[in-house]
Amino acid sequence: MSMCRIIYAILPMFLAPAFIAAAPVTITFDSSLLNGSAGQTLTFSGTVVNTAASPVFLNGNSVNVTAPLTANDTNFFANFPLLLGGAQSLSAAILDIVIPNGTSFGVYTGHFDILGGSTGAALDLIGSANFAVNVAPEPGAGSYLAAGLLVLLLLGRGRVPVNFTCLGRTNH
Repeated sequence: MSMCRIIYAILPMFLAPAFIAAAPVTITFDSSLLNGSAGQTLTFSGTVVNTAASPVFLNGNSVNVTAPLTANDTNFFANFPLLLGGAQSLSAAILDIVIPNGTSFGVYTGHFDILGGSTGAALDLIGSANFAVNVAPEPGAGSYLAAGLLVLLLLGRGRVPVNFTCLGRTNH
């Protein structure tokens, strides 16, 4: 047997796992930008779709988010099966993002990857999606502050009548 025939006979054994592991999975968040304030936990929900005809194992994930925010991926492991069938999709909560107290206002970005492949031990990158969190002040706090400033402004200009009755006496 010639060397070329041996190489042609062995080559498919090394190339086959690369083709099998390339099962594409798409992740679509219901909303890739969530708004929250310091002290809140936000939940990103979405749909995971196996776009291949063959089943794919969802063996793990990787989450990166800008500090000081932290990620909790318990929802992914609780809500998604170990094996997603060909052309199968599933919608559920995927991950939680915790906004610690004292977090500065602004937009914080993150990235979510699903690891898996054609076997229960594969950890190939098979799907990924970006997300963002907009940390804003509490809406109620801003409303109260604005209302208080408006009252003080009107009192200062004398446009709001102030009547105090104390012990039968009226003061203006």
